[in-house]
Amino acid sequence: MTTSTKDFARLSVDPQAYILPNAVNQQIFDETIVPAELSHLKDAGHLEDGVQPIAILIAGQTGAGKTRVATAVWDALNTRNPAHFIADVYKTYHPEYTSILKSTPSLASAATGTDAQKWLAMASNWCIGRKIDVLFESSCRNLDELTSLVSAFHAGGYRLYVVLMAVPECLSLLGILARYYKRLSQAQPGDLPLRLTPRSVHFETYDELLTVADFIDRSKAADDVLVVRPAAALVSLDLERTRPLLEDEHSTFFADIQWVHERAGKDDVTEATLEDIEASLAALNSTGGRLSLSFPALQPLDVERWLFRK
Repeated sequence: MTTSTKDFARLSVDPQAYILPNAVNQQIFDETIVPAELSHLKDAGHLEDGVQPIAILIAGQTGAGKTRVATAVWDALNTRNPAHFIADVYKTYHPEYTSILKSTPSLASAATGTDAQKWLAMASNWCIGRKIDVLFESSCRNLDELTSLVSAFHAGGYRLYVVLMAVPECLSLLGILARYYKRLSQAQPGDLPLRLTPRSVHFETYDELLTVADFIDRSKAADDVLVVRPAAALVSLDLERTRPLLEDEHSTFFADIQWVHERAGKDDVTEATLEDIEASLAALNSTGGRLSLSFPALQPLDVERWLFRK
């Protein structure tokens, strides 16, 4: 497909200058995104078998480990041939994405985000119309987008499951560094180039997750919420973020932080992030120690049992 963007201000620093006309946005979805991302699912839905479709939202701040949980969920859903949505992937379909990334990397997300949100909504509606199961990962950067999707799946007759990642700040900050310097797939979902998530984005999504949990509690759109105590997602999430690191988390944390110290170099961004991580860990140990008797016992996650009551 050929899409002309010669009239766009290529050198503009205003993200609004890159928003595509609605007709162009729709054309890219129909002619490029559907064939590449969705066409293999056209016969995968539950229009004929009477089975209630499932939508699973995994929400957590950047670096929280959503991909690990998504893998377990995908394995449990695999026989139902679900769609898998990661919002950032759709930014790459913007015809200016590559040129912006080369000239002004810090602008790429904001400049292409509006169109990516439209494409994600279109893709979701495409699946809803066919009753296709959906797995969706969100870092909670856009609350309106997330709440609209939750409402759309609820209105579409889906059974909606929500996983809220109750991950301490120090672990997710370190997760961002580790996945970048180890060149893990989580740092470049889809065809996105390898990138180090800015600390500001991490803190924004860390705070916004509580807002998402509050929305989930109030909306009643979700059929099941998994944090630690699903009946009180907001309270549970807030509490779990203060729990001292578990034994396996503790081992992984120190192995990763030593690796980053040794391999990542001494650039200002990495050094500042490591300082944030160490301060966050100290605060976690202090607060968590005082609250140690308040934490409920943790249960291992059995995805199939949770989803299908097996």
